[in-house]
Amino acid sequence: MQNIAVYYRVSTDRQDLGSQRVEIARWLEGLSAENKPKKIYEYSDEGISGRSLNRPGLKKMLDDAFNKKVDTIVVYRLDRFSRHATTAIRLILQLDEVGVAFVAVNQPVLNLAHENPFRRTLLTAFAEIAEIERETIVARVVAGLAAARKKGVVLGAPKKITPAKIEQAQDLRGQGLTIRQIAQHLELSVGSISRLLRPDP
Repeated sequence: MQNIAVYYRVSTDRQDLGSQRVEIARWLEGLSAENKPKKIYEYSDEGISGRSLNRPGLKKMLDDAFNKKVDTIVVYRLDRFSRHATTAIRLILQLDEVGVAFVAVNQPVLNLAHENPFRRTLLTAFAEIAEIERETIVARVVAGLAAARKKGVVLGAPKKITPAKIEQAQDLRGQGLTIRQIAQHLELSVGSISRLLRPDP
């Protein structure tokens, strides 16, 4: 580990980052001399749920990680990184692709530092979990669409151009309105109105 990113998060304003800082500081002190990082960058989010990835501190840290400013991300627990385990796993796999390791100091099994001899095995298991989740989601979506079709549900975005609007456009044109005025009145594009009113060849 040369440059590490330490990430702290608490969900509510009533909590503080103190306990996480103590545990991570203890972990850092326990590292051997050759494994101690040369530089430590700190990032944090307070009062923000771990279910959201739209966290300023997290986004800045991930930007720095993908830009290779750091080579290892350190958190207190996996749920500080993300409340959704599969989301965390996907991020860890993406980080691994650019050479960034991941460590959860209070969960030794998730110590994916580069010197961990079981790192590749753990990452392979994570990749398998992520693929199973992806296949499950796809299967659910396909089943849901099939069920909707059986019930007669019309899938896709609703059509803006209806027979009623075509008739309205023709009436308004007959009243002398311009194509632009008709488009504004019917909340359609000028191009759509032009095509609607184009005489059949």
